[in-house]
Amino acid sequence: MIDFAADQSRSDLELRRESIGFDLPEPGASLDLTMDDGAPIRVVRHGNPAGPRVVLSHGNGFASDSYFPFWRLMLERFDLTLFDFRNCGRNPFHASESHNYSRFVRDYAEVHGAISAEWGKKITIGVFHSMSAITALLATRDGTWHWDALLLFDPPVVPPEGSQLRGSFMTAAEMLRDSARARQNRYRNPEELADVFRYLNRFRRLRKGVAELNAHSILRFDPERGDWQLCCPGQIEANLYTEAAELPIWRKPGPHARPLMIVGSDPEPEDAWKTAACCKLFCETFGIDYAVMPDTSHLLQLEEPERCFALFSGFLADNGIGP
Repeated sequence: MIDFAADQSRSDLELRRESIGFDLPEPGASLDLTMDDGAPIRVVRHGNPAGPRVVLSHGNGFASDSYFPFWRLMLERFDLTLFDFRNCGRNPFHASESHNYSRFVRDYAEVHGAISAEWGKKITIGVFHSMSAITALLATRDGTWHWDALLLFDPPVVPPEGSQLRGSFMTAAEMLRDSARARQNRYRNPEELADVFRYLNRFRRLRKGVAELNAHSILRFDPERGDWQLCCPGQIEANLYTEAAELPIWRKPGPHARPLMIVGSDPEPEDAWKTAACCKLFCETFGIDYAVMPDTSHLLQLEEPERCFALFSGFLADNGIGP
């Protein structure tokens, strides 16, 4: 993946442009941050600097560039800032022991403050999926709002003990955890990992080219060995699937200080991801605005990017936000 050295950034981006079906743009600006425990996080800026700011991040096992089919639709109207979670994507590996949700929440605060300090304060919309959506919800549970509005895609909100949905969710989460632990961490080339994504049934709805895009976004070339390694090793990714069950997400929240909507994947298919029904129940329980994206799985932004963007635009219009 992209290293912090500018020359490596350019060569990696050029390599990806040659290898995948998406023409990823050069960032207009970047911001290299160091968290208070030493973890490096790079923020990149795309789009229209005069527009409202959108801050976007990714789900577990992905990187922000993986979502290019979705965020490319924002480039004309929005001042888009992307960041990858610590140990993921553009960021060098830092440490495994600090790869957890409580640390992610602190990173959010540091990243948000640095973006405002570097590029100015303005209306800011957070658009997050799965792992990053859960992190945003954790911050709001404590009354912290870094954003003027939040749109969250299919966060894995695990119901509390006693819910009929909890057991089936945990079974699925444990399978994902075990799969991540067993995953190989090195590949001959990104196409080898893309083949894995194309083979797995849970990725069957991905748009053409997304398997290759994601493989390039989460791998980093190792010049010493001449192969590619996962930016975030599977063993580090693994525990997050079950850690979500221990988070205080279902604690009764206070009133939402600013607009918040959760977009769930389709709960109707027989093989629907367990997140879908849990998102629906969570929003019904706490009176959160909710929309469902029919005929999608947990990876809805990578399956139906245009429909997800239309919903995003409608959410902003309904709340009087946007160019």
